Amino acid sequence: MTNLSQPVLVTGASSGIGNHLTRRLAERGHLVFATVRKESDVDALSEIENVTPLLMDVRDSSQVQSAFKQVTEAGYGLYGLVNNAGVGELGLFDTWTDEEMYDIFNVNVFGPHRMTNAFVRLLIESKGRIVNIGSQGGTITSKYYGPYTMTKHALEAYTVALHAELEPYGVQVSVVQPGGIISNIGENMQAGTLAHFQRAQPPFKEEAELVLQSFAEESEPNPDEPESATNRKPSSPEIVWEAVQDALFAEKPKLRYLVGTHWEGNRVLNALIAKLLDENDNPQHNYSRDELIELLDRHMAERTL
Repeated sequence: MTNLSQPVLVTGASSGIGNHLTRRLAERGHLVFATVRKESDVDALSEIENVTPLLMDVRDSSQVQSAFKQVTEAGYGLYGLVNNAGVGELGLFDTWTDEEMYDIFNVNVFGPHRMTNAFVRLLIESKGRIVNIGSQGGTITSKYYGPYTMTKHALEAYTVALHAELEPYGVQVSVVQPGGIISNIGENMQAGTLAHFQRAQPPFKEEAELVLQSFAEESEPNPDEPESATNRKPSSPEIVWEAVQDALFAEKPKLRYLVGTHWEGNRVLNALIAKLLDENDNPQHNYSRDELIELLDRHMAERTL
């Protein structure tokens, strides 16, 4: 049976997280509009009950408008928008062209903006939900991850501002922040990442060659060893679904959903603490340890009200 009262649109549904979310929503009985960029993926998704595939690239405004027309003509409105489509490559900043930098922002930041602007009135009408699939990289960053995490930091700011704008109209907006998830994103980004390191020029060439060598020597994670930067243990996409499900259907969804392993969560919390201490180190503040703890206690108390 299809739940026609709460249709959901998921972008980037051909594989990975987007495909998992699409299948889970369809199993739950929701009519799912699932966007893909290849005809072959349209055929595959067409076989899933309750799924209506849409051929669309979030980079293309005319295709986004075409998808809006198809959803509108279906006649069921729209309850949820899951902005999942994204791309990611690694590389030294010096190896990124202007065109490549624009493209990653075009998909990861401008894409959700285009989709939201296209469908926002339908979502206001249904008092629905918007869920942006961000990343723990929206809070942390590291060497070689610069352009990718720049887009995810931008998506965080977009989500917070959009939440403030749409909440008065009955639309709740959330961001889900996964760590490493079992998917084919690594395979999809491999060619572009290799190209970045292969084109590195002095003085970065020697460093890039060492990175390429490390790629060739990568091994499977050791389940008997604790997780670390060199022994990553990606999670099932099911943990993303659990967060998205809450963001879409809970009476009071959270603004942010951090999902991943304990080790990954520690990275984020430690980064936030370091940032707090950096910001506190100024003439207007310089709170003592006890004053910071009092501030933390106050905020925790407010959350329980």
